Amino acid sequence: MTPSLYVAHDERMVIVSLLPLEVVGGRGMSYGWGSVLEMAPAEPATEPGPLTGVLCGVGGVSGMIGALLLLGGALTGGIFLLGGVTVAGGAILHGWRQRPGVISAPRLASDREQHHVLVEDRDRKLFSDAIDLCQRTSQTWPALGALIDAPVAERQLARALFDLAGALERRQELRELHAALAEHDGAFELAPRMLKAGSALAALDDEVGHRLATLNAVAVAGEELIRDQRITALAREADEALARLTSTGLPIVADAGSELAERTEAVLRAYRELT
Repeated sequence: MTPSLYVAHDERMVIVSLLPLEVVGGRGMSYGWGSVLEMAPAEPATEPGPLTGVLCGVGGVSGMIGALLLLGGALTGGIFLLGGVTVAGGAILHGWRQRPGVISAPRLASDREQHHVLVEDRDRKLFSDAIDLCQRTSQTWPALGALIDAPVAERQLARALFDLAGALERRQELRELHAALAEHDGAFELAPRMLKAGSALAALDDEVGHRLATLNAVAVAGEELIRDQRITALAREADEALARLTSTGLPIVADAGSELAERTEAVLRAYRELT
């Protein structure tokens, strides 16, 4: 199924897009859930692997031998030189492929309205929390069965995340504008604009808070419904077990322990009478 939403993130930004994103120029990681596809550059390798170093060394030595043989007039030097270049080149290519990739948004400039870019740490963290809430919600769907139309719900969750990212992006821009106006706080002609920017920021704060609260409520509602279903099922099982174990119609089975105790007591009494 084609994703409804793409989320790419690295150490500097988060890009949320209705159009495809990718990691290019190196290794990347991706993770899909619902109709959302997340991706990020792979973690950088701490140091080149031993194989890369060995191959580079072998290739270098072989190349040097080949060059010396060629200088000495030996045609076999070409074979050594070619082999050395091939081995060293392969090692370098292997190292290049192991490096982390970078996020690519091919249509960011041409279709800007289909993308939202978050660069502030607190907004990126908040959006990450929203993704966690949506994942919690999607994890409840298998247990809810026919109670939820999963494909429709997946698209709605993806749209909710995209709209939240849009509100966060607008708030970022308003913060920048508000900060720029605040640098000239004494300018009379900027005062009305300062007030308008502050009012818009407050409204966006409320909108972001409302959107997050809604996502949290959806996640909690699904989890509570599953909990209620489990409690109902447990209550039904308990009723069946109690009915089976406490039924008055069951035949009373003689207590073998009591019979043994009575028999032992009778033997002891007879023994005492004899003695």
